Amino acid sequence: MTKYKTLRSYEANERRIEKARQKTIETQNAYKAVTDWKNYVLTLKTIHLKSSSIVDWNKIKNIEKPVQPKNEYKNEDFAKNQLENFKPSFLDNLFGLTPKKINNLKELVNQAKVKDENENDAKFKKYLDTFKDWEKLQEISLGIEKNQIEFYKKALEHFSPFSKIGEVGNQININLENDYIDVDLTVNDIDVIPDYELKQTSTGKLSKTNMPKTRFNELYQQHICSCVLRVGREVFAHLPYEYSRINAIKKIVNCQNGNIEEKMILSVIFSKDNMQKINFEVNEPLENSILFNNNMSFHKINGFNAVNRMEFNK
Repeated sequence: MTKYKTLRSYEANERRIEKARQKTIETQNAYKAVTDWKNYVLTLKTIHLKSSSIVDWNKIKNIEKPVQPKNEYKNEDFAKNQLENFKPSFLDNLFGLTPKKINNLKELVNQAKVKDENENDAKFKKYLDTFKDWEKLQEISLGIEKNQIEFYKKALEHFSPFSKIGEVGNQININLENDYIDVDLTVNDIDVIPDYELKQTSTGKLSKTNMPKTRFNELYQQHICSCVLRVGREVFAHLPYEYSRINAIKKIVNCQNGNIEEKMILSVIFSKDNMQKINFEVNEPLENSILFNNNMSFHKINGFNAVNRMEFNK
């Protein structure tokens, strides 16, 4: 009877341990899920904080021409030195190993020559790539200095600030004018916004609830403003424009005919001077966007309405 009670007690204790372990895992998983959700929501509103550093075209213009590297033969010299200074030991002479060791050293010299050749070829190839990049940037920087639009295009092609456009949208069209740049950004659809909220209860469990419609729409508004700000910042980081007009365009299904139509939901004219004065870390993207001349019609319940392209004041 005592053995039976001991066994039952042991099994009960094991169940308690397993239950506690499962609860710990559950709590940890819930914490990770909530953290991931919060990070994703934060990412939606902070895309503009990841913009490129400002390109200093004057500094680029003064970069010295790359110097062609000289061929080096360090491996061959070392191997030859080993061969020339080889002195057979008593055992080498006794067992007739000297010729074999000399042949091995000669083979190492040949291998060293090949290694040096490959290394010199690699250095020269790297030099050619660097030279071509330098030559291209010199040409672009001179064109930028002369305010030649075709070189503005080449600058964007070279740095490709919008190559990973998925963060801000799915299509971008750029029109370069003499006094400003006009960018049409087809933004991400509203389904990038999660329609739920995750929280961790006081007992450590995961709680999932529907996100209120107003918060859902406001989060999408912040996301769009963040994307537009990012495009504006990238423009000023790479090109010497004083003004940029960034237009957010959303694809919407027309309920009457079923066709997908493009509607402008935000149009902002950014000025470089004012953009550089903003501390983007402090305010929400919406607050930063409305500091500039803009067209935006937004309702907390219904979301964005179509607007016209913002016109420049003559």
